[in-house]
Amino acid sequence: MLDAQIPAQSPLGMEGDLKNPREITSVGGRFRTELNMVIARHDLPYASASLRLYEGEIPAPTFRVSPGDEIEITLHNRFPSNPDSDPVLNTPNQFNSTNLHFHGFHVSPKGNSDNVYLQINPGESFNYLVQLPEDHPAGNYWYHPHRHGSVAVQVASGCGGMMIVRGTLDDVPAVAEAIERVMVFQCPVVDPSSGEVDSYDTIWNLDSERFWLVNGEYQPKIYMREGEVQHWRWLNAGDEQFLPMTLDGLELHEIGFDGNPYDHARLTNKVEIAPGNRSNLMVRAPKVGVYDLLRPAFTQGKTDLPEVHMAQVIVLPADTDRIASDVKKGTRIPEGPLPKNAVLTDITDAEITNHRQIVLGVKETPGMYKDVVFTLNGEPFDPSRDDIVAKLGEAEEWEFVNTTPFPHPIHVHVNPMQVTHINGEALAYKHWQDTIAVPAAGTATVRMRFTEFDGRFVMHCHILPHEDLGMMLNVNIEA
Repeated sequence: MLDAQIPAQSPLGMEGDLKNPREITSVGGRFRTELNMVIARHDLPYASASLRLYEGEIPAPTFRVSPGDEIEITLHNRFPSNPDSDPVLNTPNQFNSTNLHFHGFHVSPKGNSDNVYLQINPGESFNYLVQLPEDHPAGNYWYHPHRHGSVAVQVASGCGGMMIVRGTLDDVPAVAEAIERVMVFQCPVVDPSSGEVDSYDTIWNLDSERFWLVNGEYQPKIYMREGEVQHWRWLNAGDEQFLPMTLDGLELHEIGFDGNPYDHARLTNKVEIAPGNRSNLMVRAPKVGVYDLLRPAFTQGKTDLPEVHMAQVIVLPADTDRIASDVKKGTRIPEGPLPKNAVLTDITDAEITNHRQIVLGVKETPGMYKDVVFTLNGEPFDPSRDDIVAKLGEAEEWEFVNTTPFPHPIHVHVNPMQVTHINGEALAYKHWQDTIAVPAAGTATVRMRFTEFDGRFVMHCHILPHEDLGMMLNVNIEA
């Protein structure tokens, strides 16, 4: 048996309700599936588009696995040949070559595991084999292409899906009794005249028209019952826009971020997820009505972005007959301390063996795309260079210093980060994240343990055009 599958469906079992994406789950400690990358035609709100997608689906299927699982995925690149055969490093190139990244996973970066230095060309297949540690943190992760030069085009096309590692929050009674929604936010960036995602100029412009989709649907309806609490798993799988989200009239209690539980449920009126971030929310519907899930108008860097209507939440009477009486209904918010992912313990001052400063920059470089490259410590990406060399078993503190007028969500592969300071101010609660939004002209300080896995991996900006244009470096962990 390759896999166990659950079709895309409403978690409430009702017509017109937002469907969770199709799901593939591990069985008996094994996850095994085939994953085809194809060009598929989709009718979007603004164009009929040819999109590069996994299995032709927006979003790709959700993968649900458990700590200790062996994950085997055969990736088939069914794209046509690349028109360009001589790519220039740190420019957009070879849009039909790809690979596969397991975003946030603490696994080996070598061989046929989470190795983003691989290139799978059109017509080729590759067998990924990823071993999850027995103590791997539970939570929300995701998978997406990561071949330098074509990342932005493929993710901006809608190529990506949620990965869920079972455990921790799932076992909290108030969470377990609630309806679960997987919600993947994507915005295929299509040239309306051609219906294709081959114009990097369209992707490059932060204010190009982006119609946000939720699980592939435009402005869908999400149903709840009066007094109900649902567990929502959010993923910003877009290419470069931040998502500060509001849902006035309903209660939002954030219980985890980037796969890791918070210390307790936190009532909030806005949830901020940068590109690549994930959030766990408990959402309470106090009274019958219609409510708007919005991304309010805001300024990202120097660009004003408009309000976006993401979805409509419709709260039905508690005794509605539109939802079967046997559909479970959570009504509680978790109280008291939330369980921790056991291996993510505070990194103490005494553990730190090295302090580094990493400077985020941009510089004019004639002949490159837009005559620009983005840099880390003054240099654009070079896959042959080891920028950071550290030792397995040690812990370090890194300060990201942003010299640009744009925020940069910095993602470090393999090892999660404990965020301790933003703009020099100590955080009351030290978040565990794998993607940290470094403020424009600001700083962020993080700590990391290099545990279990040696080898080379990357750190980069998850505004994906910035990554393609050079804002990435190599980390080599030596045994």
